[in-house]
Amino acid sequence: MKGRIAAAIGAILILSLLILAGGTCEKAPPGAPAAPVEIKYAKGFKIEYTPEGYKKVTDAEGQVFLLVPRGEKVSGYEGYQKVEIPVRRVVALSTTEVCLLRPLGVLDSIVGVTTKKERWYIDEIKRGMEEGRIELVGSGMGEPDYEKILALKPDIVFMYTGLPTQQKVFEKFKELGIPVAVDNEWLEPHPLGRMEWIKFLAAFYDKEEEAIRYFDEAERKVREIASRVSMEERPTVLWASIWRGKCYVPRGDSYVARMISLAGGDYLFSDLEGTGSANITLEELYARGKNADVFIYSSTPPYVNSVKDVLERGPALADIKPVKEGKVWCFRPWYWQSIDKTDGIIEDLAAIFHPELFPEHELGYFMKLPEE
Repeated sequence: MKGRIAAAIGAILILSLLILAGGTCEKAPPGAPAAPVEIKYAKGFKIEYTPEGYKKVTDAEGQVFLLVPRGEKVSGYEGYQKVEIPVRRVVALSTTEVCLLRPLGVLDSIVGVTTKKERWYIDEIKRGMEEGRIELVGSGMGEPDYEKILALKPDIVFMYTGLPTQQKVFEKFKELGIPVAVDNEWLEPHPLGRMEWIKFLAAFYDKEEEAIRYFDEAERKVREIASRVSMEERPTVLWASIWRGKCYVPRGDSYVARMISLAGGDYLFSDLEGTGSANITLEELYARGKNADVFIYSSTPPYVNSVKDVLERGPALADIKPVKEGKVWCFRPWYWQSIDKTDGIIEDLAAIFHPELFPEHELGYFMKLPEE
């Protein structure tokens, strides 16, 4: 018994000395597994370690990956998908994945995307497409070009699921033997949980320390903003979009609802249970939003450029208070490429809801819509 206790204490001392010296080790000493990465808000993934110190990552679809240093042979763990890290060739099917990779300094690993060059607001991606280093392998939310992706021989494809088409794409990748990891940040109930997927992506690059530092600083800023607005009267907030005659609003447990709350607003559809979006009627949107203080129309130019564009989709909204008072905002074009700037997005919202507290603030991710 004493021998086992002494061995355990010795292993702990070795790890402590490494940490104090500022060193890192991918593999912990045998019998002394590394500590898992702390996940504070996100619900959809896990990062753990095997007894040998290898990273074991679980994605949003419950797939378990064993991340192995390049060139190292690992025996056992037949039930896991093995990925050599750091990954060098990556296909990203969503702009949200790309912007979360930006703070890690690894955008040069991306070889395929599904957003056209002219829609990118991340210079490294636009330049990579112009130079032919990054290929367009699909179009938006539709199915990608599987043959192109196979030809690129990616180490991993990052994608999201939760919608019928994306679920079909995920199954097709599995069928074709294309390694795919799922990051469903969009289903997280907390905006910082959404941003925290940077830790999931970082694990594939051996960049966890960079991800943790970056995330902790953003968390500190968000807490500071929330504290600043906590004692103020909360304006009522309508947040919605209209597409092909249907109205969509964030559900009450969504990251959007939580962003509104952190920024000092009172979300009018907070009673809708669940994450993601809900489809409601225009009549419901009008009934709840007619006396709102602020209206965030969740779309970007060129799809909406003025209040007139909003009213063309929902003429009845001409009579609601925020439209009459000119308090309608939409996203800037790069909004969906800015998850890594979640603290800035929340500060924008706080400045919209409480302009008196942020008199010098210039909006970076939202824009006030002109009448026409």
